[in-house]
Amino acid sequence: MNFKKKYSKLTIMLALGQGVLLGIIAVAVVGFILMKTDAPDAAATPEPNVPANGPAAADPKLEAKAGEVPALGAPVAMYARQHGVFSSKGSAAAFIADSQVPAAAVVRSDSQYFVWSALGPTEQDADPAGSEGAFRKSLSVTPLACTGGGGELVQAVLKAGKVSEIQDLVNVRKQSAEGGKKDPLAEKLAAITAFTGDLNIIRMHVIAHFAESGDCVKLQF
Repeated sequence: MNFKKKYSKLTIMLALGQGVLLGIIAVAVVGFILMKTDAPDAAATPEPNVPANGPAAADPKLEAKAGEVPALGAPVAMYARQHGVFSSKGSAAAFIADSQVPAAAVVRSDSQYFVWSALGPTEQDADPAGSEGAFRKSLSVTPLACTGGGGELVQAVLKAGKVSEIQDLVNVRKQSAEGGKKDPLAEKLAAITAFTGDLNIIRMHVIAHFAESGDCVKLQF
């Protein structure tokens, strides 16, 4: 018996075509599976430039305290000729009137009221003769960056080595006043320099003026 079966050329071509097509499909499926396996997990990928522990903490040394006025410079060491200290401004003023302390003023610091009659960079400047009933009190004066330029004025007065330098400062402020308006600080300083030519007394009255509100100057003992 003859078991051989003859196939037509068309049948053979269709069989070959089906084999090739199945091979292409199999390769495509395997490649797709491999790509899915090698692809990184998007959820596990960290975002760039984001610290693992969150944003860096701010340096507390660089942050200004709430409500604190920044200083214009380092504290300036000074000596005051002090005659007394009181718990109220009225008591300090009454002491000046009764004692007849020449050129004295009331200087406020927190809840205390000091009676001073001079302020200088050295003990000899503050009280050269060692006045009876007074003593030399050491302190530091820090000008503050307040509105209106008061802190800059305090800084300039503390640095001045001559009364003429303060008078020049008064003239500059008067000339720079807008619209012919009076500069209250310049007027105050002009009145002080007209009252006395002693630089140490001028300093003391300027500090007394700004220490009343405490906005433009800080006193530390």
